[in-house]
Amino acid sequence: MIRISPPAGTGKRGRTLDALLAALQSLLLERGAGAFSISDVSERAGVAQGTFYNYASSTDELVEELAALLSASLAALASNAPSAKTDPVAAFVFKTRRTLAICAYAPDYGRLLFDSGLPVDRLLADLRKDLEADIRIGAASGVFKTANPALSGSMIAGCMLGVGLDLHRGKLPKAAIEAATSEMLVMLGLARNLAQRAVASRLRFETPSSLPLGWLTLVSSERTSP
Repeated sequence: MIRISPPAGTGKRGRTLDALLAALQSLLLERGAGAFSISDVSERAGVAQGTFYNYASSTDELVEELAALLSASLAALASNAPSAKTDPVAAFVFKTRRTLAICAYAPDYGRLLFDSGLPVDRLLADLRKDLEADIRIGAASGVFKTANPALSGSMIAGCMLGVGLDLHRGKLPKAAIEAATSEMLVMLGLARNLAQRAVASRLRFETPSSLPLGWLTLVSSERTSP
């Protein structure tokens, strides 16, 4: 189970940070990165401009905080994935299909990820780290055939980002999610028939939280998760 600690606490400071992050998300989706100022964020959040500096030194720093929040929110959606230690293939299939489904079926998330100018470096780094950990487990058990899990994690993360973008743009149909997941399993050395069988089962996913995201909302949903 993923545990989240809000960086500003759960009191007034936490609520103010979430208000700033909500204002930032609104401005990113409305104008794109670099098209607004600290005063724009503060005004939309309903706080004094001086208050902004209690949480970030610049809009870029607040954007980094948003990237951390988005990464944590996406990770939390996969918190009920099968354990890679028990079944690395099932874990990979769940997390990959979950990530691609968000790109395909949650357009606001897609806009925030791909259209707003939000830097994907933090998200990609977190995705790569999680993939590498699971791939190492699968390689150690002989399920995945890779001599370099770090390289494989980087390659798969890049594939997921590219496929996710094409799903969001409509260049790939939603039905391509299973085929793409199968191809990535083949890249990891799984026999094609086994890869196709692994993605054939129906999976039930939780619906992502509506935007804007907030640390306190994430903590609340985490506490009420079974």
